[in-house]
Amino acid sequence: MKGPLAAAARLATGRAAQGGAVVLCYHDVVLGPGDAGAELDLNVTAAQLRRHLLLLRRLGYRVVPLGEITTRVLAGLPVAGLAAVTFDDALAGVHHHGLPVLLELGVPATLFTVSTLWGSPPPWWAGSGPTMTRRQLEECRAHGLELAAHTRTHASLPSLTRSGVVDGAARLREEVAGSRAEIEQLVGHPVEVFAYPFGHHDERVRDAVHDAGFTAAYTFLNGRVEGGEDSLRLPRFTMGRHHDRLRLAYHLARPPASWPDHQVEVVTDGTLS
Repeated sequence: MKGPLAAAARLATGRAAQGGAVVLCYHDVVLGPGDAGAELDLNVTAAQLRRHLLLLRRLGYRVVPLGEITTRVLAGLPVAGLAAVTFDDALAGVHHHGLPVLLELGVPATLFTVSTLWGSPPPWWAGSGPTMTRRQLEECRAHGLELAAHTRTHASLPSLTRSGVVDGAARLREEVAGSRAEIEQLVGHPVEVFAYPFGHHDERVRDAVHDAGFTAAYTFLNGRVEGGEDSLRLPRFTMGRHHDRLRLAYHLARPPASWPDHQVEVVTDGTLS
């Protein structure tokens, strides 16, 4: 069965497609449809987030910290049936409206945090709510959420090393290694997982991520984490307000081979190569 029929079957039987882990990539969480930012495609309401997480469980996924999936992938261990929840940019709505849902359902999550822009409107996303303050980040950590690195300023990293960019290589290192150092100062332990802003990366960017000491990096391309992939090009599902129950069930029903290749060499400015 394919498409909506497969989704309906999975919902009826409570069984997910076999093969690989699922990593969901969210951004902000708003209280309801009329809230500021609710019209942004990458945002979800608290009620939507709750429905998504309950659906994961109904389909038989075991939701674990992202670190567990990452560690298993690096060790060559199976990850089938596992799921993880991530939020890019560490936006304040996740603290206000997402955290209560996560705590209610006992779901772990990871915040990919921009390390120099806390408690301010993100300049990379017009109309978005602010990022978390340091106090809000610490409250999330106290409730068990992981912090991981998402650069210092949310720059499109491949653009920093293009011809004509002054001190581009140094700026790339600062964005990547600097973010790791600053997040580690906050959490007090090594931070080894990274996410590319806008999902943009190329070989020089991946080299900088590796040289900074990160063991894994997650992209913005849809797909399942199976193991055997380049650990610096691991896929996630891009979540947003368009994901109703049936649509998400359809994507969770898709086997790994049905997704386009996510191990591409270059992702930049909306183009793949």
